[in-house]
Amino acid sequence: MEFYSSGKFLISGEYLVMHGARALAVPLRFGQSLSVSDKPGSGILSWKSLALGNAWFEATFDLPSLKILQSSDPEKADFLIKVLKAAQKLNPPIFTQSSGMQVVTNADFDIQWGLGSSSTLISNIAWWFKINPFELHFKVSKGSGFDVACARSGNPILYELKNRRSLITSVPFSPPFKEQLFFVYLGKKQRSDVSIGQLAPRLKSRRKEIRRISKISEEMVVTSDPSAFRQMMDEHESILSEVLDLPTVKSYLFGDLQGSVKSLGAWGGDFVLMTWENSIPELKNYLDSKGFQTWFGFDDIVLSTSQF
Repeated sequence: MEFYSSGKFLISGEYLVMHGARALAVPLRFGQSLSVSDKPGSGILSWKSLALGNAWFEATFDLPSLKILQSSDPEKADFLIKVLKAAQKLNPPIFTQSSGMQVVTNADFDIQWGLGSSSTLISNIAWWFKINPFELHFKVSKGSGFDVACARSGNPILYELKNRRSLITSVPFSPPFKEQLFFVYLGKKQRSDVSIGQLAPRLKSRRKEIRRISKISEEMVVTSDPSAFRQMMDEHESILSEVLDLPTVKSYLFGDLQGSVKSLGAWGGDFVLMTWENSIPELKNYLDSKGFQTWFGFDDIVLSTSQF
């Protein structure tokens, strides 16, 4: 058996999506596979995680107890056990009827990029166990679940969380000015679960901001005006800067940029969305001067089946 789930970018709605804001998110051309094969008579679950073909985590677990027998990273092993035990509660026979198996996951991206190594894992395990991915997600994560929605979507989505129910609408987000949109990696992977926990007190009772962010998400989908889109990016950054009491990424990293810069997901790391109207060589020179070598054009990384 083999399964594959896509990575994600949260274009709008970061943090406030947890409190009901409508968010715009896109699945990516990068993702993670999970393959399962029988290893009869071994009595163990052998697990190997690869990224770009290179091993970054290995562990063995007793079956069916899932007791850790060996691992290269105890923290990652504990999280994996947490996910597997939650999945096992939803579909018990998977392990009790097996005398041994081997699992290999392979991410086709650098896991430091923060594109969704956990969400794609949860989605793939849910497929393996034939269970609802959101039910599994909410048992093991404090996140909104937008990333799990992206993992299984072939198109950009508007995502809304209501009473722990995920409302998902596929949308045709492919701006006519997308050649001016770039995704730049800042080189610092963020833990979104930690960010959510630390900043939760600042996010309560922000109904006005939640309504405006929801409106921005909807307007981003339909606008054909690059100037209007940049204004939405700037306004979104301004709103979250005030809510989080944090400086915008442009103010401390790209103050000399003529275009707009917007954080994606947890502030302070991972990727940002940047607008650029000049040539690609000029963009490369600019980003090189800032020390940023990893970046993508819109169509280079955003997945869309163009069903609209």
